[in-house]
Amino acid sequence: MAMFLQEIGKEINGENIRKIFAALDMEADDAKVQFFIPALSILAAANQKKTKNPAETSFYQKLGRFQKQFDTLESSMAAIDERLKKDNPQQQPEYTKKDTEEEIALNNEMIHDLPARYVYGVADKGVSIHLETKGLDGALVYTIPYKEICVAVHDCLAEPYKSEDDAAVKEWLFTQQEVLDAITERFGVVLPMSFDMIIEGNNGQDPEQTVKEWLEKNYDNFTEKMSGLKGKQEFGVQVILDTEILSTKLIETDEKLLKKKKEIDTKPEGIAYMERELLKDLLKEKIEEAADQYFREFYSMIRKCTDDIVIGKVKKVGGNKQMLMNLSCLVRKDMVEELGTELEKIENINGIAVRFSGPWAPYSFVTPEKGVAKNG
Repeated sequence: MAMFLQEIGKEINGENIRKIFAALDMEADDAKVQFFIPALSILAAANQKKTKNPAETSFYQKLGRFQKQFDTLESSMAAIDERLKKDNPQQQPEYTKKDTEEEIALNNEMIHDLPARYVYGVADKGVSIHLETKGLDGALVYTIPYKEICVAVHDCLAEPYKSEDDAAVKEWLFTQQEVLDAITERFGVVLPMSFDMIIEGNNGQDPEQTVKEWLEKNYDNFTEKMSGLKGKQEFGVQVILDTEILSTKLIETDEKLLKKKKEIDTKPEGIAYMERELLKDLLKEKIEEAADQYFREFYSMIRKCTDDIVIGKVKKVGGNKQMLMNLSCLVRKDMVEELGTELEKIENINGIAVRFSGPWAPYSFVTPEKGVAKNG
């Protein structure tokens, strides 16, 4: 186009570009024409520098140069289209993300030459799509359908993901959660598999066929579990007790402790030392009793807002802090706010702190899968 305008002695401007498009029976909107002008001007300038003496240039040289210009222009057009999509989203065809993902026949577009499939989770719709979210190490994540369900996977080697690099492992775990979040957003319900769930083709069989057999074998179990999870999310709740604050409170309010403390103040130093040790043991006992009482009270408050609870092992916190409870809670979406209200009441108690996380894929409420499986 640039060379043609030069040859006929025409200026590179919007009007002349529109005339060429019209002659070629092509459409050119104003925004695209404005992007073309600087690109064509650069091509024209480059052409003038390269052809100082046209008589010395062969037909094949001209043809090669024109082809390069055409390739450059074609690349510019593609870039312009992308730019226009970003700058003018309202000009794009009216379709939703769901529409573009629906029933994509990926198996006709991809070469599946790896012997295994990494499994992220099972979702409650039997469609074949690919996710925009990338998987571990940038792998393409797609779904394999069976009846009314599908499983999100990526192609992989039949080897566990292992690394001595903690940062790499953390990145894998973070990516796994990102993929599960994307599946949940897309389908609403997902049964997450644990990290490193890999299915290998059985006895040289196509691994995709092995995955379908695994889905077939577990179909009733999967659909039943997903039915119970619809409209629900998992949240983590940890309650932390400050034992120093609780100790001070107990010494000031518990009659038995108050009496013991007053007795110590009247004893000789040697006996007082022994009495103080006894006081420590008594205080420890009282803290444990108070912690048990807190647990029962808080559990009752939380339980009424949830459909199910899994009680996890408490973890070390350090210092004077002690984890009182570590819960995984399955909560209906319409009950999340009420749960938040109850947790706020708990946190308002002096010496108590609450950690609240989520929503997560419901790991705690499905049977975990692990390792490399040859036959599901």
